[in-house]
Amino acid sequence: MISNRFLTMAFTLLALPAAGLAYFTQGDAGQEVFSFINTFDSPRNAALEKSAGAALSSDPTITQLNPAAFVMPENKNHVASAHWQTGDMADNQGSIFYTGHYGKYIFQMSYNWLSYGSIDGYDEYGNATDKTYEPFSQLATATFAFPLRHFRFGATLKFAADKLTDESGDRTALGAAFDWGIAWQSPSNRYGLAFMARDFGCLLRDYVDDGNDEYYPMSQAFALAAYLRPAILPRLTVFLDSDFPRYQEAFLSLGGEYALGQHFFARIGLQRTWLDLVRDVKELFASEDRPDETNNAHMLSAGLGYTMDLFSLDYSFSYLAEGMGHEHRLGLRVNF
Repeated sequence: MISNRFLTMAFTLLALPAAGLAYFTQGDAGQEVFSFINTFDSPRNAALEKSAGAALSSDPTITQLNPAAFVMPENKNHVASAHWQTGDMADNQGSIFYTGHYGKYIFQMSYNWLSYGSIDGYDEYGNATDKTYEPFSQLATATFAFPLRHFRFGATLKFAADKLTDESGDRTALGAAFDWGIAWQSPSNRYGLAFMARDFGCLLRDYVDDGNDEYYPMSQAFALAAYLRPAILPRLTVFLDSDFPRYQEAFLSLGGEYALGQHFFARIGLQRTWLDLVRDVKELFASEDRPDETNNAHMLSAGLGYTMDLFSLDYSFSYLAEGMGHEHRLGLRVNF
């Protein structure tokens, strides 16, 4: 039994980095680094546009959204999973997860990689330099989660590395961050809530070996999430998530997952910034008072899932914002 004193100390320690970095000042927009660590989405998370962080799931990649939301499949002790994606923003990107438990405590490890392919070099005047670069990014995570009396709690440690070039004086940048999350669901399992913090950390070593390190912070985002299974349509789960990043506009994610029988699932998700939602409402009512700027950011995804007792297959397709192309994701997990 974990004492109240221990929990108070743990939550205090988790809150200190956020307070120390003056999260709500919004004074360093554009200074965040290692944004690639937010792109390692599993097919299910991508299809739902990261909206499913409040609902407990036996898909271990739910820890990408909320470290507290994973539950072991019934009568299983281990889960191994992998997913891979390709598209206009990545030549080769994927993740490998292993999840196990000790009693009621859940632990997980993952390795994630991102290869951008070969990129031609250009100088400051836009002329080709005849040099070719192959940037490569990596992320390793360790997650620990456990149930409390009325809630579930989880935390993830992240270690990231990013190599841009092999030029003289350049080096692989290193960074560390942590996530934490709390999940609650009703006794009926028809609705639930969650509160998460993601990517609170900074560089440990920057990209240039010049004797001075710039400790730029990572994206640092708080998120609130909820889900509902309507009584009149129990096969449908509706998800909602609102993210509040330190360095970007706050945005809303909506998702829906429908069970087609016992084993098949259809999913769809949409992401939109709150600024654009305000603009849309004002345009709908033909108001003369509109925001001075807009992101015009649409993220739309859809996917399918097939789940059995021993294994699961997932696929998703994402249409990226601002004409940035599309992505395909394919995932497999095995329960044993």
